[in-house]
Amino acid sequence: MIVEAPSSPLSSRCSFACCKNLDKKVVTVITMAQSLLILITGWYFFSMTLALYNKWMFDPNRGMQISCPITVTAFHQFVLWGLSYTFVRYKRSKRLENALDKEPRTDWKFCLKYTVPTAIASAGDIGFGNVSFKFVPLTIYTIIKSASIAFVLLFGCLFKLEKFHWKLVLIVLVMCLGVVMMVLSPSKNKDEETGMQSTVFFGSSLVIVSSCLSGLRWVFTQLILRFQEVEQDQEVALGNAEQVLYVKNSIRTKPHAIYTIYQLAPIMGVVLFVTGLIIERPFPAVLKSRLFTLPEDSTQRSALSVLKGIVLLLIPGIEVFFMTICEFGILQVAHVLTLSIAGIVKELLTIFVSMLLLGERLSGIRNWSGMIIILLDVAYYNYFRYQQDKKLLVKNYSALPNILHGAGDGARDSMKDGSEYASEQELVPPVASQDYEMDTI
Repeated sequence: MIVEAPSSPLSSRCSFACCKNLDKKVVTVITMAQSLLILITGWYFFSMTLALYNKWMFDPNRGMQISCPITVTAFHQFVLWGLSYTFVRYKRSKRLENALDKEPRTDWKFCLKYTVPTAIASAGDIGFGNVSFKFVPLTIYTIIKSASIAFVLLFGCLFKLEKFHWKLVLIVLVMCLGVVMMVLSPSKNKDEETGMQSTVFFGSSLVIVSSCLSGLRWVFTQLILRFQEVEQDQEVALGNAEQVLYVKNSIRTKPHAIYTIYQLAPIMGVVLFVTGLIIERPFPAVLKSRLFTLPEDSTQRSALSVLKGIVLLLIPGIEVFFMTICEFGILQVAHVLTLSIAGIVKELLTIFVSMLLLGERLSGIRNWSGMIIILLDVAYYNYFRYQQDKKLLVKNYSALPNILHGAGDGARDSMKDGSEYASEQELVPPVASQDYEMDTI
């Protein structure tokens, strides 16, 4: 006869504890998945409605037909600054200070050397982009802006922020081919083709300039981040064990994206407003436009029509603010690769929505092929960057013992050997990617 040994109370408690921990992990994963779904949905909504709004606002043939996009965009930046100012004041009042809420430097030397050039490049990026809506469909705008990575790589190599690789050259060349195919739109009527081609070519040139400035903006942003990282590394060199711990997780303390907007938006608004006054001379024409008049009587203004105009001017700033919150939130619960993939899906959805709501079409096999080439090229670029960052991360972990050598006994005792730690952890690149830095404004 076989007698079963009675289970001990200790083993029962261990089993219960394991099940309890497993349940907690499952709940955490489900909660993170739900949060990620909400954040991505919000990001898609605010991004796509903002693109549709800008096209509707500035298109000369439909919608509001506003002839001064630079001046209107300046007002958007002032609204965005007001919201970011409120956010910063709220954070300060709550004293929520952690790695993600660290405020950036604000001294004048740093501002003139880094912040002002970044703001000017950002203003040019958004200004040229919104002006282009007067000449190109939203579909072409979306695809060409996706190719801004080419300028990121170009400026990155020039400023030695990117390590040169022959694959990067191939990525840029393929992207240029896709842009050329997108710009060329065949038409059976030669006169119609000539006029349309010249308009689309001019508008596409504006989008390309916008993309170029977007790449330049990324360079300035990276220089700011590198400057902050040098300061942190100096603290490590002084043997600050608390600062050494950030190396273990490969996370640099970066300011929240709203803090960046708080610094850049007022400068961008001033630059755009002055530029608009010189180039567009919007007053008093803008006050007589559809923006501040009612459809029933386009010659008269009333309190209701002025209120309508103010509300329409407030919408983009609000959308950009919450879009930034959603994008930053995604990076707190998911890998940066998730954001990159979600970004490609967002471009496709924007194209689909513009075709559905605005009646836009891609003309012929050349346009379709150009779109597919660019999106596939962007997807490959994101994969390539992910692999490169992962290799760099492994290299950083391998060098960790050398960093800890001069950091004090406390820091060394609190951490494992770098290679051992790297083998035990799932290595993913840091959350601050160039795609994120480019898309926050």
